[in-house]
Amino acid sequence: MKNKKNFIPVANPTVGFEEANAVFKQVKSGWISMGKKVIEFENKVKNFIGVQNIIAINNGTSALDALLTAFDIKENDEVVIPSLTYISTANVVAYKRARLVLCDSNPKTFNISRKSLLSKISKKTKLIIVTDMKGMPVDYDFYKNLSKKINVPIVADSAESFGAKYKNKIIGSQLIAHTFSFFANKNLTTGEGGMIATRSKVLAEKLRVIRNQGQNRRYNHIVLGNNYRMTDVSASIGIIQLNKLSKCLKQKEKIAKRYDNLFLGHKKIKTPYIPEFVTQHSWYNYCIKVPANKRNNLIKYLNSKGIETRLSFPPVHIQPYYKKYFIKDKKNLVNSSRVYKEFLDIPIWPNLSLKKQNYVASSILTFFKNH
Repeated sequence: MKNKKNFIPVANPTVGFEEANAVFKQVKSGWISMGKKVIEFENKVKNFIGVQNIIAINNGTSALDALLTAFDIKENDEVVIPSLTYISTANVVAYKRARLVLCDSNPKTFNISRKSLLSKISKKTKLIIVTDMKGMPVDYDFYKNLSKKINVPIVADSAESFGAKYKNKIIGSQLIAHTFSFFANKNLTTGEGGMIATRSKVLAEKLRVIRNQGQNRRYNHIVLGNNYRMTDVSASIGIIQLNKLSKCLKQKEKIAKRYDNLFLGHKKIKTPYIPEFVTQHSWYNYCIKVPANKRNNLIKYLNSKGIETRLSFPPVHIQPYYKKYFIKDKKNLVNSSRVYKEFLDIPIWPNLSLKKQNYVASSILTFFKNH
């Protein structure tokens, strides 16, 4: 790869002195496990989202796993998810030895296909998980109404959409539960970390017990839980990051609009489609679609120019661990397979300079001019 010195990553966490100082103060206090700082972080997120119950977790995968435990998902229960999602959405189902049912995706939004989902629901369906792919919220009113109609809980893997808005309301209160990730490349990061938001006080109480080794008080274990606790060190970073989130979202929105304008009308580059109900995208990723027969050569070309790209994520049904279980399902997951061959995440992060934005866009445009 050329231009290593000027390498442009897909994502670049915005952390600095404030976060380092917060960590120093917390370490100096002598309390570094879960304590008052986690509670403070939970309360601040509760006020930000506008939901009554927030449970801080050590990462996004643990958040999903704790949620499945709280819903008492057992062996052979059917759990429906989109195939186009990060692997953890599938793995947490496999951990429970439940039956994983995969749905196809909407080729415009990359989110779960309504038609495919409706065809996969059965009398054995115990839970449905929808995913906000690339930080794009799903149509939550549809899934809220569907949940009531079929009497099956629908929860959201909102790992990538923290801070996004659905019909002018922050994501986190639309369904009975949402899970979030605060991994290093997210808009709000604690390095590793996660959170669950729920409208249900009963569910929240279960989750707090599950998070803490299944104990409702010290050494009194009432359910099979796990150690999913967030530390006060991580929470101290999260509090600072939450203060920066609004600025982060505004900066990424500007970059996304600039990319939109630079690629406007290009026959071989499709910019992200935004439904009307998405009133604020999180822009976790800025994902373009290009012809499948050009995509891999474009990746190589951009890499030679010092520009990182990502293919997030390969559908579950083509992953080496899972594909043997879904050979017969391939014909029903064609959109997921097709868009995976076409999409490409390009750099977007708050402090990405105008010069670098132009360089990324012009490099893509130059490639298609010559190919």
